[in-house]
Amino acid sequence: MKELLNRFIRNLVYFTAVIASLSFVISYFAPTFITKFWPFLLLLFAGITLTLVSLLISASEKKFITFSNTFMIASMLKVLILLVIIAAYAFKFQEDAIRFSITLFSFYILYLIFEIFWLMKLQRSDNKE
Repeated sequence: MKELLNRFIRNLVYFTAVIASLSFVISYFAPTFITKFWPFLLLLFAGITLTLVSLLISASEKKFITFSNTFMIASMLKVLILLVIIAAYAFKFQEDAIRFSITLFSFYILYLIFEIFWLMKLQRSDNKE
């Protein structure tokens, strides 16, 4: 499992670099579509994804019910944290709230796809063992 976690971290760094490059291009050529705080959101999502998948990889070594409970609780906490961040930001910076929300939602979808891809890899590696 340690090798799988190391591969995941390496791929997460590559994925984050690609998203950062695309976000930079968008912010340079079309700044009205992305918030100026996109680098912080990117780091937030990379950190959340790293934490969540690391927890799930360690939970996968136990019973399936442990993995399932960990996944559901972590996913719920992630969504709640993001909702609090959106609400706080929208309250503080009303003029940028829509761009911030769109950027956050876009990053959420992209990192969710990445997370699901890796969880499917984890399931396949568990089935082989």
